[in-house]
Amino acid sequence: MYTGYGLRVDSELPLPDLGAELSGPAAAGPADVVIRCGTVAAPGPGAAVLPLGMWADGDRIGVDVPDVGRYCAEGGHRITVDPLPGVAPDVVRLFLLGTAFGALMIQRGHLVLHGNAFRVGDACAVVLGHSGAGKSTLAAEMHRRGHDVLSDDVVPIDDAGRALPGWPRLKLWQDALDRIGLHDHDLRPVRDEYDKYHLPLDDRPPLPPLPVRWLYVLDRHDGPLQLTPIDGAAVFTTLHEHSYRNELLVGEHRRTHLARSAALAATTWLSRVDRPRGIDSVVASADAILDDIRLGPTTSRETHHAATT
Repeated sequence: MYTGYGLRVDSELPLPDLGAELSGPAAAGPADVVIRCGTVAAPGPGAAVLPLGMWADGDRIGVDVPDVGRYCAEGGHRITVDPLPGVAPDVVRLFLLGTAFGALMIQRGHLVLHGNAFRVGDACAVVLGHSGAGKSTLAAEMHRRGHDVLSDDVVPIDDAGRALPGWPRLKLWQDALDRIGLHDHDLRPVRDEYDKYHLPLDDRPPLPPLPVRWLYVLDRHDGPLQLTPIDGAAVFTTLHEHSYRNELLVGEHRRTHLARSAALAATTWLSRVDRPRGIDSVVASADAILDDIRLGPTTSRETHHAATT
C-alpha cells in the first residue's frame, strides 16, 4: 500500500516513485485506488476517440502508448495496466503515474493542472507551463530555497481549492541537475533514451493539501523578465490551456473543469512570467515570483507589476 494525492493506493506493480510502502497499522484498511495488470478491452463503437492515443468510453478513460501498452482508468478508483511484453518497468510507471493517474484524478472531479506546486507559508503557488518551459527547474530552485514541493508535473486541485501533495520527487534534465550541483549522480533516468532523471525529495515532511493562492504561467519572449496579471476571460482560457491532458475534458469532465476553474479564479492571483529567450533566468524568475507573493494583491503589488513591464 502506498499514498499519493491523499489517496491510499493498492498497486500490484512496485511504485518506488511514491516513496516507501506503508507498513503495520498504517497499511490496514481499504484502498482508494487499485492498480492491477490485466487485459484492457478496446474502446467500444460509441467511445470518443481523442488525440495522442487517448479515448473516453463511459466511465473508462484510456490511453494507447505506442511500443509501451494500454492503460485504462475506471470510475476514479481503478487503473488497469496492459503493457506490451518486454517493456521496462520504469517506462510502464512513467505513463501510469502520468497520463493514467492524471485521468483518474479528472474522474475524481479534480481540476488537474500541468505544473508544479510549492509551499509558501500555509498556502501554495502553482507554476504552469508547456513541456520544456522550465517548471521543474524552477521548482528545484524553490526547493533549494526551503520551499517544499507538493507536486511535480501533475497538480490536482480539489473542490476546496487545495493542491494535493503528489509523488516525492522531481523529474529534471541533466542541465538542471548541473545547476544545483548534481554533476555526478546515480539517479534513476526517466527513460533510458532521455537525459532526464528522477530526483527524490524524501527529506520533506508529510504535506497536507494546501490552498492555492498564486498561479504563474511560464513563457518566453524577446525582452526582459516581466510579470503581467491575467484576468477576465483570459483566466479560463489559460487554465484550460494548462490543464493536464486537456484533450480529456469532454462531456461532464468539461463542465466540472469550468466550475472548478471559476472557483479557483475567485481565490487566486494569476500572472504570466515572461522570461528572456536564450538566458538562464531561473534565479531571477524565482526572485520575481517570491517578491510578487510577498507584496500581495494590493496597490503596491499593482505598482510592482507595472514597474516590471
